[in-house]
Amino acid sequence: MLKKIIFYIILIVIILVAVFFSQQMRSGKANKNLVSGVTDQAGAYLAKGSSWIISKIYPKISTEVQNGGAAVSNGISDTTKKMSENISTAEKNVVNYFSEIADSIAGKNNDTCK
Repeated sequence: MLKKIIFYIILIVIILVAVFFSQQMRSGKANKNLVSGVTDQAGAYLAKGSSWIISKIYPKISTEVQNGGAAVSNGISDTTKKMSENISTAEKNVVNYFSEIADSIAGKNNDTCK
């Protein structure tokens, strides 16, 4: 996935450079040759840079992304458990509150009505 993104970014940069130079240099065969040479050279540098990024940077980034994904997954799992516990506790408190009120109304326990 990251390799494709890098490739497309490099391709976009090459196209933008070609468009820029073609608009700046409007006349003459020498200008067309210059644009062609610059574009070819830029493509070669970008290809070298792309292969360097893929070989050196991508492995480091991918392991960090995987580690981060595991941490996020664990955090979501912990948060889900806490939310479930909080909802369960709140539900018990509400049930106890209303059962005390019902008991108070029924006359079972006159001290607990609030």
